[in-house]
Amino acid sequence: MAAHEFTASENLRFATLAHRMRVTAVLLVALAALVVALSGEALHSLWWTGPAGARFGILAVAGLVLAMVLAVLARWIHRAATSFRAVVDTSGADVSHAMTALRALGRSLRVLEAAALASLALTVLAGIAHLR
Repeated sequence: MAAHEFTASENLRFATLAHRMRVTAVLLVALAALVVALSGEALHSLWWTGPAGARFGILAVAGLVLAMVLAVLARWIHRAATSFRAVVDTSGADVSHAMTALRALGRSLRVLEAAALASLALTVLAGIAHLR
């Protein structure tokens, strides 16, 4: 079976997608860094407030978990972007590179799905606790 090569127009779409994905990965890393800084501030507030500031500790832990999720997403999105870019830059393995990129995107979406479900569950639990 002959290797499939995408057309110049299709390669342009892959290149544009790879660029946007790389920009997204950088923005996710920046957001993760900001969340870590805010979590550090929450921990600092907890230190100075003591037990009355327990909510700051909860916010700090939630922020650190969020930062980890964002960092993992950024890594896998960047990996997918690299594979999509390889579709444009190489010849003879376009389908293989595209499939590698799709696997990385699939991992990213599974992490995002798990994070959304966990957030939804925690929000419902917090709402129930607030009503009591």
